[in-house]
Amino acid sequence: MEGFTLILLYLALPSLLFSAVKQILTWRKSLGSKPQFPGPRQFPLLGRVHDLPRYSLWLKFKEWADIYGPIYYTRVIDQTFIIVSDEKIAEELLVKRGHIYSGRPQIRSLIRHKEGPTYSALMDRHDIWKAQRKWAHAAVAEAYKHHFYGHVEREMRRYLGLLLLDPSRFLDYTREYCGRVMSRLAWDDATQGRANGDSADTTLHCMSVSGPITNTITPLWHLPAFANPWYRYEVRREREQRDWWLSNFRLAKDRMRRGELPGDTWAYRYFEQVKKEGNGDLNQTEEQEVFASCMIGFLNLVGVVTISGPLKFFLMAMGLHPEWQKKAQAEIDKVCGGRMPTIQDYAALPTVRACMKETVRWRSGVPLGVPHQAERDDEYRGVKIKKGTVVLACEWALNRVPSRYPDGDHFRPERWLEPGWPTYQEPLTRYPNFREGQAMHSFGWGRRTCLGQNLVDDETFVFAAAVLWAFDLAPKVCPRTGEPIPIDTQATNSHVILEPSPYKLDIKVRNAERGGQVLEGYREVMGELRL
Repeated sequence: MEGFTLILLYLALPSLLFSAVKQILTWRKSLGSKPQFPGPRQFPLLGRVHDLPRYSLWLKFKEWADIYGPIYYTRVIDQTFIIVSDEKIAEELLVKRGHIYSGRPQIRSLIRHKEGPTYSALMDRHDIWKAQRKWAHAAVAEAYKHHFYGHVEREMRRYLGLLLLDPSRFLDYTREYCGRVMSRLAWDDATQGRANGDSADTTLHCMSVSGPITNTITPLWHLPAFANPWYRYEVRREREQRDWWLSNFRLAKDRMRRGELPGDTWAYRYFEQVKKEGNGDLNQTEEQEVFASCMIGFLNLVGVVTISGPLKFFLMAMGLHPEWQKKAQAEIDKVCGGRMPTIQDYAALPTVRACMKETVRWRSGVPLGVPHQAERDDEYRGVKIKKGTVVLACEWALNRVPSRYPDGDHFRPERWLEPGWPTYQEPLTRYPNFREGQAMHSFGWGRRTCLGQNLVDDETFVFAAAVLWAFDLAPKVCPRTGEPIPIDTQATNSHVILEPSPYKLDIKVRNAERGGQVLEGYREVMGELRL
C-alpha cells in the first residue's frame, strides 16, 4: 500500500497547497517579532515530518530534549507541537491550566473521534465526554471497593494453568488474561477476552504514528474515497467494532430482563440506573443504546491495552534481572508459603510492587504521553501558544530526568525501596503503588488523567506476585549454540500504548509441589469460568 504513496501524494497536492498558503500567511503575521520556544530547524511545508521516525518516535523526542531543553517546539506539516520533558512544566500547563490544555487533537485516521460517542479518552470536552467520564469514574471506583469482585484472582488461576501447560504461548495468554478480566467486568463474558485484545490492538494501530500513513502525511486523508484505502478501511473497522459492542450490550440487556445478569458487571450497574430513572422495561432508542454500548465497550477495551503491555514488559524484566526475581520470590515465599498470592497480600509485598513500578518507568507503556490540545490561545514564559497547538509530556524523557531518576536507562527497583533515592516513600506497606505518590504521570495529567489507576494497581500486583510464586523466568537458550537468545528490550509495536515485540522466555514451574498447586487452582476455576 505504501509503495503507492508517491502517486497519492500528487493527488493530494491541492491539500498540500492549501496548507502551504496557510503557513505563508502565518509566517507573514509573525515576522519580526515574538519570542519562540527553542527547537529543531523547521523546513517550509514539511516542518520536520521528513526525519521523524514512524517507529520509536519517543527516542527522537528525547534526543531533541537533550539538545533544546525541557520545553521545545516542532511542527509536522500544518500541526504545531510543544514537547515537554519536565514534570513541573507539565504540571503548570496540563494541570494548573487544565481549563486550557484539555482538548484532544484530531487523529487523522480515526473518524469523528473528537465528537463521540465511541472513544471517550479521545473526545473533546463536551457533554458526551462529561457524561461518559462521570459514569466510568463511578463504575470503576465502586468495583475497586470490592477489589473487582475477585475476577482478577480467578482469571489468574486460569492463566497460571495455561502457562504451565504451554509456556511458549505466554505473550498470547497475557493479553487474553487482560481481555478476559475486562470482558468479565463489562458483560460477564470472559470468552470475549481474546477478541477484546485483538480489537484493542487494531484500534491502537489506527490511532498511532506507526499506523496508517495518513496519521503523518495528513493531506492524503482528504483524497476521494475511491482512491483512499485508509478511509475505506477505517469506515469498515469502526462499524464492525461498534456493532460488536452493541451486540454485547443487547445480549447483556436480554440477560438483565431475565434476571440472569450478575450484579458485579458494569452492564448491570448501567441497567439498574436506567430502571431507577423510571425505565423499568429497559426500552431505549438506538441512539441511547449506541451511547451506552460505546461507553462500556471503550472502558472494556482501554483496560486491556493499558495493562497487557506492562505485564509483558514485567515478564521480560524478571527474565533479564534474576537477582530481582529471586528477591521478590523470597518475599512471596515468606509471606504466602504454599498458596497463590492475592490482593490481600499487597501491603506485605513491597519488593513485588517495586519491580512492577520500575517496569513501567523503565519501559513505559505510553512513552510519548497522551497528547493534549490547547482549546484557546495562551501565553507561557512570554511565548504565545496558539489554539490547536498539541502539547506532549513525553514519558520516555520524563522517566529519564537524572535528578529525578538517577541511572534512568537501567532497571533499578531499589529506587522505590531504599531511602536516599528521590522517589522513595514511606511506609512500604503503602508505597510504591499506581494509585498515588511518586511518578504518577504515566496515567496522564489534569482533567484527562486515566481513570484506571486502581484497576492497574490490583491487576498488575496480583499478576506479578502470582507468576513469581509459581514460575522461574529466564531468557530462552538457543538449542544449537547453548547461548541465551538475545531480547531487544526496545523492540515494540510502536503504538500509542505499547506492547513489546515477540520475544522468547524459558518459563519453568519452580518445583513439583508448586506445579500441583497451579493445576489444582486451574481445576477449581474451570467450572465457574466460561473457558
